Amino acid sequence: MSTTIYAEILRTVGFAPHQIKRSGLTRFATSSRAGNRDGWVRVMADGIIRFGCWRQGVTGWWRDGVGDHQAPRRDEQADRQALEDAERQRQRQARINRQLIHCAHRLLAQSPVGMYLQHRGLGKLSEFPKHLRMTELPYFDDGAEIGVYPVMLGAVTDEHGALVGLHRTYISANGTKAPVPQPKKLSRTSGPLSGSSIKLFQPTIIDGKLTLGVAEGLETTLACFLASGIPTWSCTSAGILKSFVWPVGLQSLVIFADNDASGVGQSAARELAGRAVAAGLECRVLVPEIVGTDWLDVYVAGGSE
Repeated sequence: MSTTIYAEILRTVGFAPHQIKRSGLTRFATSSRAGNRDGWVRVMADGIIRFGCWRQGVTGWWRDGVGDHQAPRRDEQADRQALEDAERQRQRQARINRQLIHCAHRLLAQSPVGMYLQHRGLGKLSEFPKHLRMTELPYFDDGAEIGVYPVMLGAVTDEHGALVGLHRTYISANGTKAPVPQPKKLSRTSGPLSGSSIKLFQPTIIDGKLTLGVAEGLETTLACFLASGIPTWSCTSAGILKSFVWPVGLQSLVIFADNDASGVGQSAARELAGRAVAAGLECRVLVPEIVGTDWLDVYVAGGSE
């Protein structure tokens, strides 16, 4: 496989696989999180190589030139076809996501999802946000179904409130993470993830200012709300957090950053804070003291239960 395609995947996705299979789906990591395989590459029968990242909601394609293959070039006809295919896929995925969230049920404390939140130290939630739902879904690994599990669904919406994806947490019947390669997944998206979030609570007036918190992981976000009383939204990842779009009229933003050993979470928080301050918002960035922890770790260690 030409080294140029690896460079193109890296440019578009930010990561690239070590090797691409000649047939079938090649999966690869697009974050440092253990078990992540959100990146994908597929070599099509017509020679087009399609690739993307389900978590980031990005896709692309490539086709080598004819002859000696020393000068790869874009194919305009293939580009048009890829755009048409992408739009059909977007519309199809939008229908699937809407149907899944519509058919899902509200969270119940005694359900596997409710028990899972208790096991994570979040049992003090007096009520569950409406954008969190529960259902049962099959889990697929490399195209093969390996089981059906209870799932916590988080509705990922854009700045206008339109559904663009579903954050899925697969859970065992006893309320622990399901025994699958990647218990947390983001559905295929029907729109850009940049600026999106899981809007768990309504912004509220605190000290005379319309205030909102923002964090990465869903459970971390719930812990921030329980610990501080600040309504907090989840961006699911550092990459999406740095592009977060706050609601119109917001006056104060609190960023609950992860203390990553790599510095990724802190960097994303600083970038978001810079935009917020430049826009005239009051902004605070809060980072746990211990490297490798997030605010859920702090909340649980503090004896929340």
